[in-house]
Amino acid sequence: MADASSRPRSYRQRLLLLLTQSSHISAPFITTFLLIHLSAPVMANVGGSSLSSQVMLLGREYYQTTLGETYLVLGPLAVHALSGIIRRTLIIYPKVKSSSNSSTILQRIRRALPATTLCLTAYTVLLILPIHFGTHRLLPTTTTPPVLSLGPSELDYSFVQYGLQRWPVRTWAMYTVLVGATITHAVEGLRILMSSRSDLVGVSEQAAADKSSSNSFFPTNSRIRRRLLVAILTLPVLSGLYVLYEDPLYVFTDMGRRLEGVYQLSWIYSTQ
Repeated sequence: MADASSRPRSYRQRLLLLLTQSSHISAPFITTFLLIHLSAPVMANVGGSSLSSQVMLLGREYYQTTLGETYLVLGPLAVHALSGIIRRTLIIYPKVKSSSNSSTILQRIRRALPATTLCLTAYTVLLILPIHFGTHRLLPTTTTPPVLSLGPSELDYSFVQYGLQRWPVRTWAMYTVLVGATITHAVEGLRILMSSRSDLVGVSEQAAADKSSSNSFFPTNSRIRRRLLVAILTLPVLSGLYVLYEDPLYVFTDMGRRLEGVYQLSWIYSTQ
């Protein structure tokens, strides 16, 4: 029988356990989506924009159906993000409350927030992902001219090419930061996930990292290995985007105006 002292003793601890479990359960769904979604730009290394578009259209059969998008992508993303935000709030609140009153609330929050790679990449993704989702998924459905609701068959990787070639600096910056932060977060999260068989409620990510150092997949002093894994996973995506950037863009003038219209609906691209 488990020791009673190892069980959650308060409502806060039980809630932390539930939030941790929700975050961990939703992670495999997000990982599956990422593997499918990022396989399209990776395939550009082999077959250019044509193969990327074909792979993307096949992937949409999984993640862009009525049920698939809601329950296999957006739902797990919402659960994962909200679980992390609420859990983090419950952990740092006592620290903020007990810190010196001579400092401002923002200073106390900044001191209480952990500066781990897992958390920093999570904040980065939370900032950039809504922009990416809005530009690539929501704005193309606009029915007003010049967009006129781009359908799935019209919205292939020529849309990505257009953004890379028309606004190279801001598009490259967004893709690089988003891809890098997402893959780094996934690798760091896997380290935590593999150490979660024991109860880590209320334990910081740094403590979980120390605990997982004995894991056979992430051995002691594995920071360099994790960085190498991030590079191995990130570089094929970015090199595929570079192939798309270099590929000639073949779109009719009318389609070019529609693609331009989508991008200019986003505040990131609304200025020249």
